[in-house]
Amino acid sequence: MRFVTYGAAIVLGLGGLAACKPERGVGYVEIRAFPTFTTPLYLNTTRVAELNNGSALMTHAVGRTTLQFQRNGQFVPICEFEVRKNRIVTVTVSPVDRIARCSVKS
Repeated sequence: MRFVTYGAAIVLGLGGLAACKPERGVGYVEIRAFPTFTTPLYLNTTRVAELNNGSALMTHAVGRTTLQFQRNGQFVPICEFEVRKNRIVTVTVSPVDRIARCSVKS
């Protein structure tokens, strides 16, 4: 009888562990740029929504992300940052000597 009880507890415990799947989740990325910025931006390979009044807010998968723009059919990275679950990361894009630079605030 004792072995049946232990066996049932083990089976239930393993079943509970199998049901637990790690949840990746999403975070938020706010992109700010000067109002005349018209170059399309990408988070990894996902195109950023059009900037309204110089800003856009997007959901993105948790993890390391690269903000980049497309030039001559190739992606050019501007900066790399970490997106955390249920958090907002603000990325500000500004021109420095005709080159886009960014600053990240978590």
